[in-house]
Amino acid sequence: MNQRRVVSGIVLIVLGIIFLVAQQTGIGGEGVVASIGVAFLVAYAFTRNYGFLVPGGIMTGLGIGIIYEARMDRGGAPVLLGLGLGFLSITVIDLAVRRTQWGWWPLIPGGVLSLIGLLLAAGQAGILGTIGRWWPAILILIGLALLLRRRAE
Repeated sequence: MNQRRVVSGIVLIVLGIIFLVAQQTGIGGEGVVASIGVAFLVAYAFTRNYGFLVPGGIMTGLGIGIIYEARMDRGGAPVLLGLGLGFLSITVIDLAVRRTQWGWWPLIPGGVLSLIGLLLAAGQAGILGTIGRWWPAILILIGLALLLRRRAE
């Protein structure tokens, strides 16, 4: 069967389902990103093309975070956590479906974003609040260490 026709059919079916669910649940524009992500994931399920998995994982996670943030107003933590979990899902799905070893790269942004989201969700008190305010400096220090280490090699 023609891959373009399969993907087009999948996208239309997923969008129809998503719009029906949106009408029934009251999820509006905040659900657009998640909807597009789900369409990519369904396309990946049918084609096993890694090019669909990456935007599918990222956009679905981010979209779920946006929906949760719009409903609960948690200071942005759900958006960061959703995006981080979306990146992590790429590796999990890839390992479960294809069992490849080269799909480890999403663990880096996924881990960092998830950690920041968790710190933000934990609040602004105590050590977690301090870490939450100074995490950009930690990224700068790690980046400098990597550059200096590479120069020494």
